Amino acid sequence: MTKIIFKLLGVALIATIGGAYYVWQQAIQVPEEYSKANTDEKIDSQSLPLQPSQITERAAVTKQKISAPIERARSGQKVNVKLSDRDLNNLVVAKLATSQQNKQIPLGIKGIKTNIKDGKIYTGAMVNLDKLTHDGQPGSQTAALAKLTDKLTFLKGRDVYIGVVGKPTLTGDRIEFASDTQIKVGNMNFTIAQLAENLGVSAEKLQQTIDLQLQQQNLKVNRIDIRNNGLEIEGSKK
Repeated sequence: MTKIIFKLLGVALIATIGGAYYVWQQAIQVPEEYSKANTDEKIDSQSLPLQPSQITERAAVTKQKISAPIERARSGQKVNVKLSDRDLNNLVVAKLATSQQNKQIPLGIKGIKTNIKDGKIYTGAMVNLDKLTHDGQPGSQTAALAKLTDKLTFLKGRDVYIGVVGKPTLTGDRIEFASDTQIKVGNMNFTIAQLAENLGVSAEKLQQTIDLQLQQQNLKVNRIDIRNNGLEIEGSKK
């Protein structure tokens, strides 16, 4: 996710620098779904910083909810897995931490929230560019971003919302976000295809970056659905 944050800001801001004021207005906005999630007690805000052990423990609880019904089933037997928005948030936090050498969330990222409503998954966080770039090593992505923020001074010291909005879908036996998923920078929206073209990378690579990581080798997934603000996975044990 950190890689996509750096590339997203480069494309979204540099490519539209001619309309800097409009970009500034849109980039600093906090989407309504995130603001509402902040005040909704049922949403686990995952207050940061969390220790690696806390992140691992929370992810383990969610992974157990996925694996337990599979383990109880016989081969070919129907399996139902139900996950809440908190469960999905645990997986998002764990994936982001796993991508870091210290297995922690970078200090520049806070308030990771996942909300399920209207048949879509909304997940994102507030990102402080100054804190992300502070410890960047020469030649690193964070160092490159520091040069960008030197030019786009309106981002200095600000928390910018970075998020993903989309529906889970089945591609073969794999659960992933649908191709019309939107990646948000503040109130600016980009599809996976648009970003892939602008970043010069494959759509598949971007898809992997936001992968829900719900795959289970011993489960054949037949259907996924969002009901009652939760994600339901139906399949059969292999």
